[in-house]
Amino acid sequence: MADDIFREVDDDLRAERLRALARRYVAAAVAVVAVAGAGVGGWQYHAWRGRQADRAWAATYFTALHAADSSQIVPGETARLTPQQQDALKRFATLDTAPPGLRTLARLERAALLASSGDTRGALSLWTQVADDGAADPQLRSLASLLWVQHQIDDGDPATLRSRLTTLDGVGKPWRALAIECEAMLDLRQGRTADARRRFAQLSAEADVPDGLRSRAGGLLQTLNASPS
Repeated sequence: MADDIFREVDDDLRAERLRALARRYVAAAVAVVAVAGAGVGGWQYHAWRGRQADRAWAATYFTALHAADSSQIVPGETARLTPQQQDALKRFATLDTAPPGLRTLARLERAALLASSGDTRGALSLWTQVADDGAADPQLRSLASLLWVQHQIDDGDPATLRSRLTTLDGVGKPWRALAIECEAMLDLRQGRTADARRRFAQLSAEADVPDGLRSRAGGLLQTLNASPS
């Protein structure tokens, strides 16, 4: 149920923010290289080496990203990665020693591939690494926590999941609406229908909730209101 519930809106929302963050990190790397390149003497060589390294990290990331997106997961009873996607996984893994921005993005991409192929345990481990990485962008750390919850919404320990969601559902948090939706799904799972109705009504009424998520919440709210319980 969780895959169907979350697929429509949050994938696009996450992808858009990830692209923006990727552009930010690549631009920052270029800026650092430009500043470093203004040095003289021995610093010029150091700057050149830094520039070469930054270009290599970026090239590896975008090559892996292209391979990951070049084909779909092979359908069947057991999903599996294509050869291109397996190659992408290996390339992303080499970025574990890259600067924090690209390292974080690479871990998120690896987790997405693993989750799509059914390796939830591997994906959860990578999301935990991102969430616990103090050098990572706060938005991406929050995203990793959200994904960690979403992929255990049907069978994870409710208390643990709710504890994680309380760090994501506050006013001004970047993934607040999706966190509230997760809380509503946990409410339904635990038979707390009144709480689920309240959360879906909240999502339906708030202006800053993405249109697709708001529509989804409204539809679920109508379904709950139509049920005898």
